[in-house]
Amino acid sequence: MQNKRTERLAELQKLLNICPGDVRARCDLAVLLEEMDLPDEALLNWKAVLDFDPNHLKAREGVNRCRSRTRRPFPSQR
Repeated sequence: MQNKRTERLAELQKLLNICPGDVRARCDLAVLLEEMDLPDEALLNWKAVLDFDPNHLKAREGVNRCRSRTRRPFPSQR
């Protein structure tokens, strides 16, 4: 299972190097990083999605999950 995740991680990173604005790939990467227990890295990717689309519900939920796991403060507004 971990091997497949590592392969998928490499695929997504390669894709995002070519097209950093691919919101779907960035969401997939963030979800994968959460599954791999890497909330700090996932949080960075969720924030990148919100930079492209501030109203992206899945990304907002991902930010909240990651901030809860890392104990980072929630912003007063976004």
